[in-house]
Amino acid sequence: MVRVKIKKGVVYQPGAETKPVKVAVAVWLLKLIAVGLSWIGFGLVVISAVGLVFVYIPLGMAEAKYAFSKTQLAAVMREVEKQDYLNRNKEEKRIGGFLGKVDTSETTDWSVPDKNYSIYIPKIFATSRVIPNVDAANSKEYLAALKRGVAEAVGLSHPGQTGTTFLFAHSVGTRADFARYNAVFYLLDKLSFGDRVEVMYQGKLYKYEVVEREILPATEVKYLMPQTLSEKLVLQTCYPPGTTWKRLVIVAKRL
Repeated sequence: MVRVKIKKGVVYQPGAETKPVKVAVAVWLLKLIAVGLSWIGFGLVVISAVGLVFVYIPLGMAEAKYAFSKTQLAAVMREVEKQDYLNRNKEEKRIGGFLGKVDTSETTDWSVPDKNYSIYIPKIFATSRVIPNVDAANSKEYLAALKRGVAEAVGLSHPGQTGTTFLFAHSVGTRADFARYNAVFYLLDKLSFGDRVEVMYQGKLYKYEVVEREILPATEVKYLMPQTLSEKLVLQTCYPPGTTWKRLVIVAKRL
């Protein structure tokens, strides 16, 4: 087959000989359209790449922070911060006692964001305030709560009570939300049996130990069902990290 390149000339449409089609103009238009489509495709690729970076930056930062936490330098920095916090806490209580303001909250070796309700997971160095009584079925309500901290599901128990205390974070509807909402539970999948979790609730410190972990369908709600057999602390996040495919559940018992 012989291919012939036509750059100039006139082609007459069948039955319309008075309306010729100029080949050069047609070729120019086709090239222009091709260039435009290629730029549109390139733009979509760039937008997708930027979007993925934006979505997964918090997860990447969490992983990097966790990796750094295993270094000796990080251990020294934590010890310095711990001593500084303990000294400040002691001084605040001394001043409070002098002014007649008695602080009845228990002393911890971690900086408590909110003495009314906070959680600390030593293994992944996750610390956050907890927003109580959040409707886990109301996306508008729990997304607003996750902007401020970890959410506690309404209708269940609280720390120190028989029943289930259900805390969740980064349980969001779309990938774009991962970069916007609380990411304190991104590394929850690194927890294993025996790891410790601490919760400060109404000035009292509660310590728990991980006894179970499950990966469940996103529609599974068995841990949201009230129970009166024992005290449980349940932590939930989306799984795998950066998706909404399934749910990772960590169950801890009171020490």
